[in-house]
Formats: sequence, structure tokens, C-alpha cells
Amino acid sequence: MDQENWKFVLDYLSAKENAHGNVQQIKQEEKKIQEWLSKDPKNQQDLEHALWLWQISAVPPEDDDWKESFNTIQTSLSKEVSPKTVKFRFWIAAAAVFTAVALSTFFYRLQQPVLQNTGIDWVTKSAGAGKVINIILPDSTEIWLNSGSSISFPKNLQQAALRTVKLKGEAFFKVKRDPRHPFVVHSLNLRTQVLGTSFNIRAWEGHRSEVTVLTGKVAVSRDSAGGQSAAIHLLPNQKAAYDVHSTNLSLENIGNAQTAADWTEGKMTFDQTDLRDVFEVIERKYDMKIITDQSFKGCKLTAQFDNVNLNEVLKTIQLSLDLHYTINKKTIYIKGGKCN
Repeated sequence: MDQENWKFVLDYLSAKENAHGNVQQIKQEEKKIQEWLSKDPKNQQDLEHALWLWQISAVPPEDDDWKESFNTIQTSLSKEVSPKTVKFRFWIAAAAVFTAVALSTFFYRLQQPVLQNTGIDWVTKSAGAGKVINIILPDSTEIWLNSGSSISFPKNLQQAALRTVKLKGEAFFKVKRDPRHPFVVHSLNLRTQVLGTSFNIRAWEGHRSEVTVLTGKVAVSRDSAGGQSAAIHLLPNQKAAYDVHSTNLSLENIGNAQTAADWTEGKMTFDQTDLRDVFEVIERKYDMKIITDQSFKGCKLTAQFDNVNLNEVLKTIQLSLDLHYTINKKTIYIKGGKCN
């Protein structure tokens, strides 16, 4: 984004931030922003990132490249405002310039095809069936990988300006906070970006993808066929859900986000969960194959299992749905059953 565009983005953010600002000025800045947004769909994404970084962190870069732009905008602002407001706008301007620099470095130069393998050595870690593994990335980010899942990351992740990883399956993240180096997770059709927080991503092929936030703030956007949607921003006890059929990305408020990460402690929590999804979870956790004589379409299960053995899980389901099961080596055969 050029400096002239950042000038009125700066004015817009400043006017919105100042609760005692001139209403007419705010309307004028909003009009200019709307006109700017209508020129290019990418501008909406740039503004979303600017607002997000404005809210989370305004940390100056280590180098001095920002000073020239800062001085230019500071001089321009000094001509427009009264002495009483200069000090306030000084800090607003500083934060906006830091945001501008962050955007220009993080979301322009660094969003070039970082997932291409050319020149990048990728490391892949996988959790086998029935296993949950803990991984510490080179930047000290901690990841719990669910059974049947895999995570890939560059060997030079710690030095990368944009810390990028690729996920297949499900993982819980505790990202090492580093405002100058955002952390990005690509999983199926979603792109999740954070500065430092804890969250769970569930991205199984053919199923609804979910990003659930436990602490901090997360930006989630659709990321498919080379195109990226405007991000939605999640706070604790919120989740983003992506429907593979409608391609709709929505925000949902939830009661207790911790349940999304219960699997890291060996627990299974089902809340009106489709029975076919329940069976898939059981298959992954216990490294078993389940074969049924019906589809169980429309059947739901609400239950919580605190790291119990397989037979206890199956007995509970048997009582709930009046079904019968037998186990032969690594296969569970289920017959009968009815939905309540």
C-alpha cells in the first residue's frame, strides 16, 4: 500500500479511535475508506489486517526504515490539527505507521507463495493411529498433534519473517508470542493467523473445519484455489466454522472452548455429535476399524469420556442407542441400534 493510501487509513483509524473526534470528520474519512475499498477487493483484506494489528499490537520494527514515512505523516498531521490534539495524534500516528510497516512487510512481501517447496526444507511430523504426540517447534511454539494428523514446518521457522506451518487433521497450538513474526497455519480451506495465543484446529478431509480459540485473538479466512477471503477475528470462547458444501465461513460463540482441546488429555467430548463422526473419533483414538449394518444418519450422541478404555465407551453407546457390538482383533462390528 502506498503512503498516500496509508495517510487516509491513518486518518480513519485516528478519527475512529478518538471518542471526542469531529463527527463530520469521521463521516468524511469513512466515505473515503468506502471509496477506496470499492476500487480493489484486496483493499478490504489490507484494512482488516490493519484494524487487527491496531487492536493487538503496535510494535515498531527493529530497523529504521519506518522513520522517513513517520516524519512525513507526522508533519502532515501537525498542519491539520490544533496544538491540544497534536500529542494524542502523535501516538496514534506512530501506531498507524508501525501498522503500515508491519503490513507492508508481513502481508505484501511475505505473503508471496511461502508454501512452495522451492528453496524451503520442510519437516513433517505425524501422529500414528491411537497416538497423540507433543511437538516443540524451533520458535518454541508447542503443538499437540491428534492421532492420524500431520504437521509440516520449514527448518528455518525460527528465522522466518512469517512463521508458516501446514496441518492435516487436528492439532492444538500454544504459539510463542512474537508480534514481529506472525504465525500462520494452513489447513485444508482455512488460513489461521495469530501473534501469540492458544487455539485448536480441526481440519479432517470431508468434514466441517473448525478453529476454536482458548486464549488471545485469532484471524481466520477462507484460503482456497489461490484466493483468500476477508478474515474474521475470534476471541476466547469463539470458533470459526467452515462448511465444505456451502463454503460458508461463520463465527460461533461457545460455552467452554476448553472442550475442543480435551483430546490432548485423552478425553472425548461429544455434544449432539453425529454418530458417524463419533465412530471416526473412536477409530482414531483406539486404532480400530468400525463396521456397522446401518448408516446411523441423523443419530446424535452427547457424552463425555475421561480417558477410559474402549469397552467402557462402547458400553455407554450401547445403552444410549440400544445397539450391539462385538470386537474381533482390530475391528468393531456394530448391529442394530436406534436414535433417541
